Amino acid sequence: MLVPVAQVAEYKGLIFGNFDPAAPSLEDYLGDAKFYLDVWLDALPSGTSLVGETQKMVLNTNWKLPVENVCGDGYHLGWAHAGAMMAVQPMDLSGLSVGNSSANLEGGLSVAGLNGHMALTSLDGVSGYAFYPDPEPMLDYLEANRPTAIERLGKARGEQLWGSQINITIFPNLQFLPGLNWFRVYHPKGPGQIEQWTWAMVENEMPEEIRATILDNQCLTFGLAGLFDNDDGDNLAACTEQSRGWRTSQMDVYTNMALGRSGAREGFPGDIAAGLVSEHNQRYFYRRWQEHMQASSWSDVPAYNLNSLASREAVDA
Repeated sequence: MLVPVAQVAEYKGLIFGNFDPAAPSLEDYLGDAKFYLDVWLDALPSGTSLVGETQKMVLNTNWKLPVENVCGDGYHLGWAHAGAMMAVQPMDLSGLSVGNSSANLEGGLSVAGLNGHMALTSLDGVSGYAFYPDPEPMLDYLEANRPTAIERLGKARGEQLWGSQINITIFPNLQFLPGLNWFRVYHPKGPGQIEQWTWAMVENEMPEEIRATILDNQCLTFGLAGLFDNDDGDNLAACTEQSRGWRTSQMDVYTNMALGRSGAREGFPGDIAAGLVSEHNQRYFYRRWQEHMQASSWSDVPAYNLNSLASREAVDA
């Protein structure tokens, strides 16, 4: 017998299903993460859509590792992806380059504390297209549509976030990257194995030639044979295998980078650490996983939207 989907809800084109009638509403579950979701889903009037075929790949890894990798690990970029970056990176991304020797520790935000959802974002408004061999058509598109994005999102998001490289995680297994423009769901297939579903994602305002370029570049970087995805896949499978070792299983995971350096940031919700080089988001990801594992029902799962803009506005009023 098929298990009925107890709750179905939509947020700006994304449709979510939940098998538990006691789960919170989608509105409550997303919470202040909507502030960051809207940068991609609602910057322009016609919204977004997926293009191309569903790209499915089985990886021999624990499902948590690819989520952790994308949700907050800017540090690995200049090391794990050095060859790919030399091949396709024409623009700066917060100083991250081969070896990370010039990383700008103030050039982005690591955002967590939003019911387990997270964002990792640069702040320049263009570096989402840093890994395109020829980014000029996309940069022209951003310049032409920036006033509309500012009008709809406000100055901070319209100028600093829209067009930036943003890694968005909706806990537990949905991630997408505006700029590199992929949308991905991880389906656990048992201990140590997942099936990864990926699509290219575009704004509907984009002209056809840009949409085609985005699909081509998504396949080049994070497709089934993508330069970046193959780097990550090998590393994640190796991490899963090594963590089964006798000695490794006795050791704690060390995730202390930027510990104690987070707080409120004017104009943005969440508990925020400066920069893309941090383990701030990874700590919140494992915290949220532990909260769910220890809860016997949804009533035992804490809800928190730290440094909520709504609460700050209420205090100011």
